[in-house]
Amino acid sequence: MGLNPSKLKVSTSKGSAFVRFTQWMDTIGVHYYSFVNLSGDPNWDFRFTTIDKQFIIDILSEHDKIVCWGDRVTSYVKRLGFECFTLPHPSGLNRKINNHKYITHTLKECKEYLNEDCNCTWTRH
Repeated sequence: MGLNPSKLKVSTSKGSAFVRFTQWMDTIGVHYYSFVNLSGDPNWDFRFTTIDKQFIIDILSEHDKIVCWGDRVTSYVKRLGFECFTLPHPSGLNRKINNHKYITHTLKECKEYLNEDCNCTWTRH
């Protein structure tokens, strides 16, 4: 789950957050997933009170595991009553992602979270 779409016209560029997230998921062997932002508005005010809470609850209720982009998204998802795993926001502006050891460790933890209590394998068919 992300925060909101980028204001940039081309969000599929090489350095985009979604492209980086896709690479991370490929790294840990997850090739199929759903993605949604808390808001579809690129100019969203980032206030919890302005998200469509029922829409987010309905979407998240369909999934057993939730991975959030950053602490703010995690905070909102938890306020709505869901457990989740927090990845650093995959934007190139996030300096945390420059630390490859940190990313490797975090992706390992994410994979463990996705596999706990799960009798599934994440393989491409």
